[in-house]
Amino acid sequence: MILAWLYVALGIVAYPLVVLLAWVHPRLRDHARERLGLVTPEVEPGALWMHAASLGEGKIVEALAPVLPLPVVRTCTSDTARPQDTGVAWTTSLPLDAWPCVTAWLDRVRPRALVLVEAEFWPALILACRMRGIPVTLLSPREAAGMSRLARVPGLLAYLRQGMAVVVPAEDLKRQPARRAPTFTWTGEALVAGSTHEGEERALVEAWWSLPQRPLLVLAPRDPARFEAVAGLLAELAARGFRLARRSQFGPRVPEGCEVVLLDTIGELSTLYGVARAAYVGGTLFPGVGGHSPAEPVAAGLPVVRGPHVEGNAAAWEGVDAVVARESTLATALVTALHRPRTVSAVSPGLSAVVEALSPALSAAIPDERPLRPWLWPLVPVWMAGALLRPRPLKQAPIPVISVGGLSAGGSGKTPVAAWLASRVHGSVVVSRGYGRRKGDDIRMSGEATDLGDELAMLARRGQAVCSAPDRLAGIEAAAKAGARVAVLDDGLQYGAVARDLEVVVIDARWPDGGGPIPVGTRRLPRSWLAKADVVWCNHGAVPGWVRGLARRDAIFVEARYRPVGWRRRGELLPLSAIPARPAIALAGIARPDGFFRQLRQLGVRVERTMVFEDHHDFTWHDLQSIEAWTDDHLVVTTEKDAARLPADARAWALVVEVEVLTGEAALAARLERW
Repeated sequence: MILAWLYVALGIVAYPLVVLLAWVHPRLRDHARERLGLVTPEVEPGALWMHAASLGEGKIVEALAPVLPLPVVRTCTSDTARPQDTGVAWTTSLPLDAWPCVTAWLDRVRPRALVLVEAEFWPALILACRMRGIPVTLLSPREAAGMSRLARVPGLLAYLRQGMAVVVPAEDLKRQPARRAPTFTWTGEALVAGSTHEGEERALVEAWWSLPQRPLLVLAPRDPARFEAVAGLLAELAARGFRLARRSQFGPRVPEGCEVVLLDTIGELSTLYGVARAAYVGGTLFPGVGGHSPAEPVAAGLPVVRGPHVEGNAAAWEGVDAVVARESTLATALVTALHRPRTVSAVSPGLSAVVEALSPALSAAIPDERPLRPWLWPLVPVWMAGALLRPRPLKQAPIPVISVGGLSAGGSGKTPVAAWLASRVHGSVVVSRGYGRRKGDDIRMSGEATDLGDELAMLARRGQAVCSAPDRLAGIEAAAKAGARVAVLDDGLQYGAVARDLEVVVIDARWPDGGGPIPVGTRRLPRSWLAKADVVWCNHGAVPGWVRGLARRDAIFVEARYRPVGWRRRGELLPLSAIPARPAIALAGIARPDGFFRQLRQLGVRVERTMVFEDHHDFTWHDLQSIEAWTDDHLVVTTEKDAARLPADARAWALVVEVEVLTGEAALAARLERW
């Protein structure tokens, strides 16, 4: 429709005014960069985008997001709605409905689909999604002022709604309780005893101990002032043979072998009911309290055990089919509850129906990459001409060379691939120019990040032989004299001074083209250089069809992903479960930090704040002082690469990830056997 595209054209013409308005308007300036599409959520392509303008619409997202199979990015227009983040991967402001703002946001986030909750209609946003093949769904539609104004223009609303799915829930989703994922996990079944009072913990442990098959017992005292007293009681009872853990002293998973958990934290109890097997509601076993409400475990569908005293909260217990017990019969009651089926579905029929209705959006294809800075296309030939004029490999190294490189600058995962290859070849050394090291042309085989560069320092801390040399051929020769049998050349694709015996080209399936060639995007070499590859290594997804088409027919294709394996702290490698249950500040100075932050949240780390630095950030004295100050009341978590630039005794937790090869390992191993 002409009027819709005229609206888009006016937004483009008025963009300078839109920028000025974003910076000076009192309601916009606090999040101006978000509203202009300059700062986007730290999520990987393929998330579900849900726009819920304010608090009321946000309740629908809070009810729905935890049961959706995709990460959810929620946008809002009200500042009061920003804290509504239950089940949401990221909450941010909606970009202004001007074409440059909307397209910049979409091209960086690349959501799989957009769900508009209730009433807000934005023409530029809807048309930009349509152009990118991003399906739009209207959830719980209602008439509002904005939609009424659009309806006044003949045909405009009908044009915008073309191809748009509409989902009308059978029930009011705002009345659904918000569902949060459990803040820690365990193996097997669990009995959660919530809001317990004095005397109940001992009675529960005694009854639990007598069970023929004991589930994990989670005890959550009602009063935080009793945490230490209950810990002392449990330590005394544990002398009979069970292992106790305090929630504040372990991370996202209950330690192996633990049988009783003291929940000595605030705000986590409600997250556990959805995955527990049965629940005990405290304040009911002995007179005086009158019983607490069973609403949360009942809503989660759990069989509930209570004592005989609910007189103080009788209305909350009406209609609840609980197993009632006295102290002497508590063990029998626990057995009964543990064998009962759930009384209600953990996911209500209304929510299930909405998820089913959204299935076309949830299964939509991830939008293709688009040029990040298309206005710079005229400068691309200058850059590419320089790449094509670089010298071809001429000099033969004294030992075999495996080159690992990428078409794009940063973020494709070259160094982890180089480390994986080096671990499979006996007597190997990883050679790099040592990006970020202190000045000097000398060859260095030991030292810290200032000597080697952060990536080589990271590998050296793992025990890998490394060599940092601006003249990489000279570095390979020096490493050979020191006893190295094979050199793994990190970031070697564009280095044309040394011949290589195996060329490995690494791409990231999420951004295979880097958003276009430099300066449009981050791809620094022509696509045609894929024909050089003996091995095409694709991280985080399947090898794209255009990549296979440009590669040689005899190339080996490897598909891989990264998986967290532990934490490195003060030089010691610790299990994933070792991190304490404290709020965390996450630091990242890597090319694409969103994957790191996502991994932290998946591991259950309570990230309260993220700090993003430039790739290879050199931490200053002020940075180090701030990090040490933060560790007084927060965990400081970072990447292993960033940790290499911190002092070895820094109190930071570095997430250690390793490459996991999914396909192509056998063929690659056969090629590596020659060395």
